[in-house]
Amino acid sequence: MLAKDAPQYAIDKIPQELLKNANAVVRHNDVVFELISENKGKKTTKYTVTILKEGAIDLSILSLNYDKLFNVDKIEGVIYDSNGKRIKKIKNDEIQDYSAISGSTLFTDGRIKHIDPEYYSYPFTIEYTYTESYNTLFFLPKWIGFEGYNISIEHSSLKAIVPSTYNLRYLEKNTKPCQPERQSDKTIYNWSIENVKAENYEPLSPNYRNVHPIVFLAASDFELDGIKGNMESWNNLGSFMGQLLEGRDELPEETIQEINSIISQDEAKEEKIKKVYQYSQKKNRYISIQEGVGGWQPFPAETVDRLSYGDCKALSNYTKALLKSVGIESYYSRIYAGSSLPSAPINFSMNDFNHVILCVPCDKDTIWLECTSSESPAGYMSDFTDDRFALIVKDNGGEFVKTPAYSAEENRQTTTGTVKITGNNAISVDAQLVYSGATYGDESYLLHRDETDRRKKIINSISIPNFKLTDYQLEDNANRKPSFTKKVQLEATNYCTSMGKRTMLKLNVFNIFNSVPRYARNRKNPVYVQRNYSECDTITFEVPTELTVEALPKETTLDTKYGKYQSHAIAKEGQITYYRYFEINKGTYPKEEFNDFREFLENVSIADNAKTVLISET
Repeated sequence: MLAKDAPQYAIDKIPQELLKNANAVVRHNDVVFELISENKGKKTTKYTVTILKEGAIDLSILSLNYDKLFNVDKIEGVIYDSNGKRIKKIKNDEIQDYSAISGSTLFTDGRIKHIDPEYYSYPFTIEYTYTESYNTLFFLPKWIGFEGYNISIEHSSLKAIVPSTYNLRYLEKNTKPCQPERQSDKTIYNWSIENVKAENYEPLSPNYRNVHPIVFLAASDFELDGIKGNMESWNNLGSFMGQLLEGRDELPEETIQEINSIISQDEAKEEKIKKVYQYSQKKNRYISIQEGVGGWQPFPAETVDRLSYGDCKALSNYTKALLKSVGIESYYSRIYAGSSLPSAPINFSMNDFNHVILCVPCDKDTIWLECTSSESPAGYMSDFTDDRFALIVKDNGGEFVKTPAYSAEENRQTTTGTVKITGNNAISVDAQLVYSGATYGDESYLLHRDETDRRKKIINSISIPNFKLTDYQLEDNANRKPSFTKKVQLEATNYCTSMGKRTMLKLNVFNIFNSVPRYARNRKNPVYVQRNYSECDTITFEVPTELTVEALPKETTLDTKYGKYQSHAIAKEGQITYYRYFEINKGTYPKEEFNDFREFLENVSIADNAKTVLISET
């Protein structure tokens, strides 16, 4: 059908309910994976999408990565108009083929086959069929019944065909359980969905992997570049990862002597870890290396020592080798990193990692090291790797463990300051903002920017109208539980509002919460709060002698399952002291509670925007 018209792709063939809220409709996303041998597989994909609006034009672009572990054997593409009439067939010379090297990648054998049809006559349909060969079963396909917001799905499916003797492992979530079809020589697995309506984005929604249909396929036995492994348990997968590390922790004798010369045997273990970590940070820089099994196997520690660069695997292995040389045991740890937290399949071992960090057990707790960072304090967990599971690789196998999560008290912004009310409704502010927990990493990057960019970032972070930043200082308390302090001095005109003899003053200078989502009538997704968080503010206002306090905002106390809020103000001897505490509790709440959660946030916003009334005595 690729070479002919396809009337079935006509726009009027799309069910009306799939057009509502849709920028595009996926007509087919059908994947067939067939196991050819114990180390080879073939995946065939037919992907057909009707682009209705410009907002979905990216779906018309095809990009396929390949390397020596994966081949792209065949690609065909055809564009159809709104009536399903064939407009154009993609020619071979229109398929770009280029290296996957990016700005941070020194070397990779990865390449990309890329098609951008550059067709913009909406609506239109584009159909791709392509075949990929797998030269290892270390990676197997996953199927996700979600193409993005405002995209409908007419039909999507995954079929897996394996020999009847093969133990195909799979994890199903949010989909109808598969009923395997067992034949004499093979077993066929099928998953599919049909006529899925487009979704609008809903604030505070969980990661799509947690609420939409998804199927993970995973091997039992596999081989990667001649190294055999098994992933039927986290222990087995850890054993395989351990094989990739064997013989790669040797260091030059001079480096061992150097690292031991900066370590005192009388020092606490934590201090030794800190010094080793800082040594590696100062010596090395991060560069990505991706080549075949090298995408999973680190450079030898000796190579990193000689070249002074490496990727997350190599730098973690190097730091592990340094710690070993001073008698400290640590564990190379695979993790899925990123600011968003997909739900980890705790009871289903599989290869679903994109990063490596280092786990260092101590007497009472564990220190985690982000070895790619030249700036992070030893033991600091940012929102890139906090509160999720990691596979730590031990001598006798692997263990799936949770990285630390921040409490609201730890993940906090604390604001203190003095505000002077000057003439013509202006104010001058001298304030200190302290960031800890995940918020530390959100702000400490300022230390590593040039003056122009740093000043611009600070100004953009302040929401006070009509202000001028007169001075600032930055302080970094870079210990294991670090904090970052930003001191700012500023002046703002027309901050207060005059009405006759009365002056309106907003007490919340820095942290007014205005991000209240809209009321939802038919919420589809649960309410998801990813992290605990809190703010604690104490601001003192110096009131001119000619003004007295006529009315203060009422004291507000909110205590809900979603969080807490308290604010009140005290007027005394020409001063107003404003206290505020705001806490959000992480968790997943039923969709039926969204408007209750929203009401809590709305009440916070109302309290934050309340004003004090000052009256002139003259």
